[in-house]
Amino acid sequence: MVDFPKPVDPFEHVRIPEIKTSTEEEKNKKPLVQKPVSKKLFVYLSFLKILSNILNTFTKKTAKDLDGTPLHKEILTIRKSLYSLKEKNLCQEPEFLNYFAFVWMKFLRDYDYYVLRNEKATNLIKKIIDEINDYPKNSEFTLGYYISEFAGYSWVPFPYMEMLQNLHLEDKKDPINSHLSHWISIIDELLELI
Repeated sequence: MVDFPKPVDPFEHVRIPEIKTSTEEEKNKKPLVQKPVSKKLFVYLSFLKILSNILNTFTKKTAKDLDGTPLHKEILTIRKSLYSLKEKNLCQEPEFLNYFAFVWMKFLRDYDYYVLRNEKATNLIKKIIDEINDYPKNSEFTLGYYISEFAGYSWVPFPYMEMLQNLHLEDKKDPINSHLSHWISIIDELLELI
């Protein structure tokens, strides 16, 4: 039988002395002792904590605290989108179709996340959601259905485009009583509350 040589370990002769010395240094180190906190500093920090607790009780969150939140920005964006649709027929614009569906879905997601303490604002949001989700009445597939399926985002169905065109044309015929004007007035009333 032939004896083959054993493989040579390239690290066999390498020593790492730093590890041993670093552990020895750690043993020789003195433990850290906390310096005592001065009484003045302790009293000052305690006073600030008590003061902040008192101020927090007076500044409870209300519906006005939604300013600057994603939900508030999405409400403003939906309002701006509806105004744009009033002014111009955007049913053939893929960017608008995409953007409107995307913002609406973000709005619905953020509405589930935020708790509104103002009951009237909550009712107005539910009202606008229900009205947009149920437009047009007695239709098998509504605007809410197409938006929830990301119409315009991943696909562009003709009925979705037709609904937006009908909204625009309805507003041109009767701007006071149109669905767009009604929805914008609901959003304006909502924005006054938040």
